[in-house]
Amino acid sequence: MKTTTINNRKITSTESKEDKFITKILENIDKVSTKDWESYTSLKDVHPSNLFTGSYYKGFNILALFIDTMANGFCTAKYATFNSISKAGGKLRKGAKGCVIEFFSFVYKHKETKKNYTIEQVLNMDPEQTREIEKIPCIRTYTVFNSQFIENMQDLNLNIDQDDQPQNSELEEIQNCENFISKIIDNGHLNLKFDRTAIAFYSPSKDFVSMPERQFFISTSKYYTVLFHEIIHWTGHRDRLNRDLKGSQDNESYSFEELIAEMGAMLNCLQFGILEEFINSVRYLKSWSDKNSQDRENAIRRAFSESKKAKKYLEALV
Repeated sequence: MKTTTINNRKITSTESKEDKFITKILENIDKVSTKDWESYTSLKDVHPSNLFTGSYYKGFNILALFIDTMANGFCTAKYATFNSISKAGGKLRKGAKGCVIEFFSFVYKHKETKKNYTIEQVLNMDPEQTREIEKIPCIRTYTVFNSQFIENMQDLNLNIDQDDQPQNSELEEIQNCENFISKIIDNGHLNLKFDRTAIAFYSPSKDFVSMPERQFFISTSKYYTVLFHEIIHWTGHRDRLNRDLKGSQDNESYSFEELIAEMGAMLNCLQFGILEEFINSVRYLKSWSDKNSQDRENAIRRAFSESKKAKKYLEALV
């Protein structure tokens, strides 16, 4: 993998792509005013999607594109690459600025010749041939443009019926969440307790998550957002991902761990279609960013990476 030296520190091309991704998010967060928040309280109407396929973007790409929509005052959250727009006969307005998104994929390379292969070619190889192929994970970044930048939108033949997009009912979302959490309890031995209290917390010393009883939450989405937040803390235990869980004893590490937990909770909520509390997660990210102006880009990049590790850890238990 290609490496570059910055300030006497070697970084991989993967890291530099993540830097670019995080930089764009921070640039847009800085442009967002708090007076804009309430315009986006119903996210089901502005969920970032591909202009041509209608498919929803996933993971942190939702965060990047949603903030891009807010920061620029767009009335739509439909995006596409320059190539897709050009192939459809579209023309971008002069000065149009895109948003960076990322996709995780693999490169298949021969161990000796270094020749690249497609996944289809690898699948058609016999076992002896596949032993000579190296599977290399990589992050690819793309720049997508909001559809409001297209000058001749009326000339494009999109052939998209948004009503055909699958939508999960709230009941299905709740059942999926409950199944996910049950498997973490069974396979990961999560000790989840409920109490008649207004406080949710994770205790690293006693290794349990304590939650208020469900009737104390004003909505289902708030309940699962808080629960996912505390479960992300749970993944940081020394017997799991071994993160720094000093808590309030160390303000810097406490703030950073809270950022990881909020990002991880956001990812899990997005996975299960829980969107109502997403705006509050963005509020938190902006507040954290404003208060931690020193080296915030590096900190958010690290938290971004740790939250993904936490999510993958939970998924492995399921």
